[in-house]
Formats: sequence, C-alpha cells, structure tokens
Amino acid sequence: MFEQTTGRGRRREYCTVECRRHAQREREGRLSQQPSHSPLGRPLAEDLQALAAGLLTAEYGGLGLEKLLRLARELAKEVECYTAAAVHDARAAGSGWEKVARAAQVSVPTARLRWNEKQVVRMMHRRAARQPLIGVAAAEGQNSGDPEQPAVRASQRLASALSHLHRASGLTIREVAERTGLSASYVSRILSGERMPSWSVTASLARVFDGEADHLSALWASTHEVTHPTRHPFPRQLARLQDALRGQYLAAARPDPSHLCRIRPGVLTPEIVEDLLSGEEVPDWDTTGAFVSALGGWPADIRPLWEETHYAFLMWLQSAPGGTRTETGAGNDEDDNPPTGCSPPR
Repeated sequence: MFEQTTGRGRRREYCTVECRRHAQREREGRLSQQPSHSPLGRPLAEDLQALAAGLLTAEYGGLGLEKLLRLARELAKEVECYTAAAVHDARAAGSGWEKVARAAQVSVPTARLRWNEKQVVRMMHRRAARQPLIGVAAAEGQNSGDPEQPAVRASQRLASALSHLHRASGLTIREVAERTGLSASYVSRILSGERMPSWSVTASLARVFDGEADHLSALWASTHEVTHPTRHPFPRQLARLQDALRGQYLAAARPDPSHLCRIRPGVLTPEIVEDLLSGEEVPDWDTTGAFVSALGGWPADIRPLWEETHYAFLMWLQSAPGGTRTETGAGNDEDDNPPTGCSPPR
C-alpha cells in the first residue's frame, strides 16, 4: 500500500485491488483471526496422516471391504475439513477470495459459499462431534502395525531380531559380553531395545550369535536414519532388498511359512515365502507388502527399497534384453548377471 500523505479525508491510493481489500479488512478488524503460530489446519493434517496410515495398514492387513470403505469415508471427510481449515488459515493471513479461488480452482462466489467464516465454524463443530470416531477409525486401521515413526519402529524390530538370534544361540548374557568385549548390562539394554548399538556392535553381536550381519543392515540403517546411495547395479540392489526382508523375518522370530500363509491367504504360499527368503525371484509389490505385513512390519517402510530394486531391474532389462548383456566386456562383472531364476516384478 502507498503511504497516505496529508489532508483529512484524502482518498487513499493502493498498489492493487488486493492491497486495498487487505487494508479494508485490517481497518474492520478482520485480520489475524487465527494466531499465526497455531494454524487451524495443522492438527487436521496430523489426523489425516494417522487416518491415511491406518488405511494403508488396513489394506495390507486384509481387512474387509466394509471397514476399508468406512476408513475411506472418514478420510474423505477429513480432507474436506482440512480444505476448509487451510482456506481459513490463508484468509486469516490476509489472502483474498480471488487468491483462494485460484488456488482451489473454483470461482470466487463458489469459494465464498463453501468456506465463509460461518461455514468453516459449522464444519469444525461437526468435526468436533465426531472426533472420537476419527480416533477409533485410525486405531482400527493401525491395529496390525506400530504407529510410531519409522526410526522407532526399526529400532524395536532390530532389538527383536537380535533377541531372537540371542535366544537361538543359547548363549548367556555374560558369555555374549565376554565374546564381544561389551559390558553385560550394555548387551542386555541392546537386546531389550533400550540402547541403539553402532553398526560395528550390531555386526559383532550377529557374528557371535551365528547370524548374518547383512540381514540386519536395513533395520540398523532405518534406526539411525542412514540413507544409502541409490542406483546400485541390479543384483546388489536385489541383495539389499532380500537382506531387508530377512531382517523383518528375524524380527518376527522366523515364523513358520504356513503361519504367514494363514495370515495372508491367497497372496502368500509356502513356496512364495521360501522364494522371498532365498532370493530366487524379484518379488512384486503386492507379495512384498503382504509378506512384511504378515510379519508385523509396516510395508510403507520397505516400499522405497522395493521401488529402487524395481527401477534397477528395469534398467538392467533395457541393457540386457532377453537376459543377455550386449555390451562388450559387460559379462566380466558379476554385477551384470542377475541371480538364476529372476523374474520381473509385476
């Protein structure tokens, strides 16, 4: 806004129409209705995240259509409420209806009708009345998973995997401490999940337990939020995915394949489970997600690694049509050759 000069009653000049309307709202006390540090939309976005996570877990958990659609309806209602809250926050920050309409891709009269102050208040009141249902819906969807953050989930599963290896080894805590050079109390805290070990300690414990340290690498990396470089050659990328799946299997205490098949009938069979653990095939995502879900893990935590493997496989196919490398000398590198029996993910 251009600054007014002198003279009582002198007409104010503004740089734009939006600037003039902003000044008018300021004079009428219609700005800053919502404190900037506490937007109305943020808590709704958090509830949306919980509902979406619950729906994803319910999908992989094989819940019935009725429950899936109920979760979807609650999610749709939350999206509608969040949209109204986001518009409310933008209006409180000074955005005009023209800007809101452009962002929402609707006309200005439609924006005013849908998200005026009275309508937003009415929607928030209706949402508050059904707030308990939102929490129930999110909890219902997440009942087969852990709602904590990925790093927390990974730390718990890493401790579970190490504990299973320890029990299978038959060693006492004191014997483990003597062989690793760690204190007995520290070993106990690691196995209970109270302490997050370094990779060298994790690998040392795996060796003492006669386990494979590589099978714990994905869990350890997620626990410490370590990101690995992407775009590995296909066999190496596939090995990373296989190690991650074996780590999930260890964390679930190596259940019998028939037990997993009963959890996800029609998707998992004993043969498929064996193939997943042996690495004889590149698994499709439906199978991978069902396997991780049956083990009590979160498929969303494995999805990025699966996508990297899928991408690496497609790149390998482009450079090796029919399973035969065509580049001169490419066959001399073991990374150029896929494991026997690999089939493309679907």
